[in-house]
Amino acid sequence: METMSDNGQALPALSTTDIDITINHEPRIRDLRLAEALGMADRHAIRRLIERHMDALGRFGEVISDADRKFGRGRPSMSFYLTKRQALYITAKSDTERAALVTIQMVELFDAVTGGAVHSALAPALTRADLDAIDRRARRIGQEEQQRVRSALTDRALDRLRRGERIDIASLSADRPHEPAALPPPPARTREESMDLALAHLRALPPELRQEGFRLMHAIKAHSDALTALKAATEAINSPLDTVAEILERETTLIRQTIAAQAGRVG
Repeated sequence: METMSDNGQALPALSTTDIDITINHEPRIRDLRLAEALGMADRHAIRRLIERHMDALGRFGEVISDADRKFGRGRPSMSFYLTKRQALYITAKSDTERAALVTIQMVELFDAVTGGAVHSALAPALTRADLDAIDRRARRIGQEEQQRVRSALTDRALDRLRRGERIDIASLSADRPHEPAALPPPPARTREESMDLALAHLRALPPELRQEGFRLMHAIKAHSDALTALKAATEAINSPLDTVAEILERETTLIRQTIAAQAGRVG
């Protein structure tokens, strides 16, 4: 629907296509389109109006602007994109005959946009900064993948050369090697559970080794107790425990090797 301006020219009615949601993902209307809807004889006068009330508009949020470049002579002017509250404020300050009608139209249009009752063309869109970041990320991933594939093909070609095989680049695979599945971590056991498990293994030994096994188990426990006491003593004098721990670890390993050797002789 079109209405008439003060000078008798037809004015296109506001529509959802006049609401831009690609700027900071927030519905906004361009200043010159609002001036057209208000029927202002000089559309650019709305920019002077916005600049005069910039402090008040800032209370409703950031006033987005950009350079509207002109061709030929003259400096570029500044386009402003207003939120709902900012646009309503400027409409009230415009003192035009259409201010009341435009106020109603903007409330309906902005509510339709924020409520989702808009044409699919007004669906949220990525900003230019978002798209540029995606392009940079895609190029970086592409370069990394290209380097990986080149390295994989080179390795496979060298493998064939070492085996004296003919190299057919087209038949070489650049797939990532299948990594073996990680082994599950050993089950966590308490000290009591570990002792019970050790006793069960000792009882399963042949009679001639069982007594020796118990003796060695007591020796290991004695070493463990000695290590605990030694740690407390050396901490008191601020001595390093690395050397002591290595000695005790070697003794424990020697005990285990002795048990294994004796079990092997019996077998």
